[in-house]
Amino acid sequence: MVDGLNIGRVPTELERREMKNIGDITPQEFFTKKLAEKEQIYVKQHKPFDAQCARLDFKDEIERVSKESERTYGYVRQEDALKVDITDLDKYGDEERFDKIDVDEEVENKLMDGLRTQVRVGYTVKYRCKQRGHGISVFMPINVYEERFEKESAKK
Repeated sequence: MVDGLNIGRVPTELERREMKNIGDITPQEFFTKKLAEKEQIYVKQHKPFDAQCARLDFKDEIERVSKESERTYGYVRQEDALKVDITDLDKYGDEERFDKIDVDEEVENKLMDGLRTQVRVGYTVKYRCKQRGHGISVFMPINVYEERFEKESAKK
């Protein structure tokens, strides 16, 4: 629009394919936001969450959908990329996905009665993903660790 005159034209189909709406959220940005929200829930509960596998699975699914869209239409349609299902992120927090491999005691230096003393504040539990083998560490305060793993040892 120049000086109030509308000199725009309707874009061709080829131009329309290459256009991108400014301000629209991409499927990757939408997924990243949902993943961060879900991961935060598991962090607050002091449970492992496999965000790395979730990202890899999402990337694989986007590539699969994009390839199929390109085969069908000759280009990747944005609406096809939006069809990727990301509703079941809880499966990446399922405890059956992980092997517990190690536990480290976490201590902090505290000043007590003028003496610097180390005080145990919790544990870092290290897990390994069964599917791809990467590691995940989860910090647990003492009370959470004892409650969770005392129940586990009582079952055995």
